[in-house]
Amino acid sequence: MMDGLVFPDPLECMMDLIDGTEHLDQPVRAVLHLDADEYGVLQGPFPVVLIYALPGGTEGYVDRTDKVALECYAPGRAAVNTLESIKAFICGTDIETPSGYLDGLAVDQVPTDVPYTSDTLNKADATFTVTSRPL
Repeated sequence: MMDGLVFPDPLECMMDLIDGTEHLDQPVRAVLHLDADEYGVLQGPFPVVLIYALPGGTEGYVDRTDKVALECYAPGRAAVNTLESIKAFICGTDIETPSGYLDGLAVDQVPTDVPYTSDTLNKADATFTVTSRPL
């Protein structure tokens, strides 16, 4: 395999695709780190989508796949519904972003409500495979 290949940053590409877009008539804020107050309570505005990398990607001669997780925090069913809308918006092939070109973006785990200890917020998560070529 060739050394020194530089691939687009999948997290930055996902930020480009999600941050500031509107889903369910609400602007979505995408972040790489969650903001919390001194008590550990998440700070809005909501919905907010946390983007982070997962283990399990591969790299070949022509392309690379990365696994990326999205966690959406929003009141009630808005968390999973917002993530469903984001999934429909970002998945596909031949995707160009300011941070790089993606050959494909596919869902691995569909958006799912997951337990979250909050009186006001729900959490939903989904995982994706991001396929790209060297820059």
